[in-house]
Amino acid sequence: MRRLIVLLTVLAAGSVPALAQDHAVGARIGLLGIGVDYAYRVNDLISVRGGVNGSGYSFDETESGIDYGFDLDFDSMSLGVDVHPFTGAFRVSAGLLNNDSGLSATGAPAGSYTVGDTTYPADEVGTLFGRIGFDGTAPWVAVGWDWLRDKKLGLALELGIVDQGPPIVALGASGPIASDPGFMADIAAERAELQESLDDLDLYPYAMFGFVFRF
Repeated sequence: MRRLIVLLTVLAAGSVPALAQDHAVGARIGLLGIGVDYAYRVNDLISVRGGVNGSGYSFDETESGIDYGFDLDFDSMSLGVDVHPFTGAFRVSAGLLNNDSGLSATGAPAGSYTVGDTTYPADEVGTLFGRIGFDGTAPWVAVGWDWLRDKKLGLALELGIVDQGPPIVALGASGPIASDPGFMADIAAERAELQESLDDLDLYPYAMFGFVFRF
């Protein structure tokens, strides 16, 4: 919410009289969540664009024989430059993402947990929980199309890749055995296995579609 307020403040400050359609506000949805953008057209070739993205999604998955409930949180701010090489709809973009997106995982209680190579009673382990995050600053590149660019209202599509780095995995438990050295070693092995299974998320492809209003 704080980020949205900051962006809206920037939008209000940028609403001073200017050349027609130098400013644009966009709303979009896609694989970075639900987003709001503000763009300023420097000239026919170049625009500067910033935005915020956020939303969440929950799902269940089994990793290493343990049932996890995952909460995927999209939370990011972006700043980039759009280049329209032909001064038309097509654009090439690049920038940086302030990336607070991540996954929270909670192990579903059952009769026992197999952690590493050892099976533990569920009441001794308690809840198995984890957090999967990524680099706080992530570069991105994209191509897109800004249809009806010279009209008040238009459509936009963007296809890109975020280099968010390898996942940073934290894993722990809430039960009385959590501080046992043998259990801690098994948790470390489980964390390494979970991180390896998620390594492909370092390069995150995305697509975003939305509407643009110019003023």
